[in-house]
Amino acid sequence: MRRRGRGIRTALVLGLLLLGGCQQQQQQQEELPRVRLWALAPPEVTPPGGEGPAPLRFAIALTISPQQGYQLYGDLAEALGDKIGRPVHLIFRRTFSEVTDLVRSRQAELAHLCSRGYFQGRADFGLTAVAVPQVGGRPTYPAYVIVSRESDIASPRELEGRIFAFADPPCAPVPVPLEGRGQRPEAFFGRKLSITSHDRAVRAVAEGLADGALVDGLVYGRLAVTDPALTAKTKVIEATAPYLNPPIAAHPGLDPALRESLRRALLTLHEEPAGRTVLSRLGIERFVAPPREAGEGGR
Repeated sequence: MRRRGRGIRTALVLGLLLLGGCQQQQQQQEELPRVRLWALAPPEVTPPGGEGPAPLRFAIALTISPQQGYQLYGDLAEALGDKIGRPVHLIFRRTFSEVTDLVRSRQAELAHLCSRGYFQGRADFGLTAVAVPQVGGRPTYPAYVIVSRESDIASPRELEGRIFAFADPPCAPVPVPLEGRGQRPEAFFGRKLSITSHDRAVRAVAEGLADGALVDGLVYGRLAVTDPALTAKTKVIEATAPYLNPPIAAHPGLDPALRESLRRALLTLHEEPAGRTVLSRLGIERFVAPPREAGEGGR
């Protein structure tokens, strides 16, 4: 009975994490109202009375927690709006797939996508890359397979049969080489957890709720600066091959003049002190033009 009780408590804690709560505290018997921050967006798409240019709708998939996302991307939206002369309206969603669907249906003109989602959107409906973040002097970056700092696991193959966490699995590369083993990735892990953001995937490993996780290298690097106590509880056991950093992409039907204005705004954002501050908070050095060969093996 004791063992069963411990299992139930663990499941409850895991459920709280996946639903957005990472605080380990006594919960009241009465369930508190829950607000899904990623589903919130300003209700007006055009200014009251039709005065001024219509806002540009910019869709974001939150690879970090909603609270951080609103602050960081809100600063980016304000900086872009100032440079292009029109307001930028942010729309947050939990996954890159949802963001792609918003652009596909013209509910957003601009999006920050994982590279695999971008390539799929380009093939499906002509999605166009406007700019790509540069980090460490490169427009590409690996993802990391992480485990607990206290773990004896030294390679991804040792995660077979273990609990493994993904943030936005459709955009994740396969971290374990399974070729020739006759085994599907779905069958490799004992259990796969889909977690709403990369920082929470790191926390799941740090708190012992998952044995390993695949996390965005850019997010992990930013966490090492903003929350070093958290990343200190984990370690990287493998890096994937570099893939295209998440590009900012536009619907093919976006006015060419506006797309060019956005391109110039993004590519020159680092030239101004305020713009450099915004980029630094996002862990980005600058935006660069998309590579001509925009990444085979994108995320």
